[in-house]
Amino acid sequence: MYAFWGAAPTAIIQFLLESYRSLYPGHVFNWTMMVETTGKCDTPKESIENMLNVKQMHFPEQPMDWIYLLNKFAEPSICTFSGVPFHECMRFLFTCSMSDSVKALAFKVWRDHITNTIQTASFFNYGADNRSILHSICDKLAHFRDELPKLKEAMTILEIALWKMKINDNSLNENTTQHQKKIKVGESEIRQHSRLTCGADAVIRHVLPYLVSVVDDE
Repeated sequence: MYAFWGAAPTAIIQFLLESYRSLYPGHVFNWTMMVETTGKCDTPKESIENMLNVKQMHFPEQPMDWIYLLNKFAEPSICTFSGVPFHECMRFLFTCSMSDSVKALAFKVWRDHITNTIQTASFFNYGADNRSILHSICDKLAHFRDELPKLKEAMTILEIALWKMKINDNSLNENTTQHQKKIKVGESEIRQHSRLTCGADAVIRHVLPYLVSVVDDE
């Protein structure tokens, strides 16, 4: 932590990492504590970013409690960040902590919405309580996750409805005087052909963006 904090050269960081791996192969770093300490102690943003990059590159399996960190960074404090506006560093930390959750969102418009919310948030230092911003962003993330199953269900129902209408239309055009065996074969072919030509791909492609935008506006 002190090496990152002091912006040690890359060669020193690499030497320390290799030494730890050799001497203590099972050691798990307390990344949560390191990010909390550096984030609260006037550390340059680049040093924190370097630490997170090293963690992701060399120790991706080791845990980090981002929920705890977000609450810590959002609570009232008197911390500052060396040479970087407070709100800029807070946006950086929030972006890092929520990156996995944002990437997991199904639609780009949702990912862009959360990213834009973080980047335009008005974080205040010197005792200000930023937890309302945190809660607002977390609520929006949860809302998007909850809406995805509903959108999938709506699209499935829409596709089935269009398919059924196409089957009915095609069935009316079939010759009803065919033999029973030929009728059964014809029904199977009608179903398959109707699914391919019911237009669900075109309709869903236009309906889905509208529904997604409605969820985004709520």
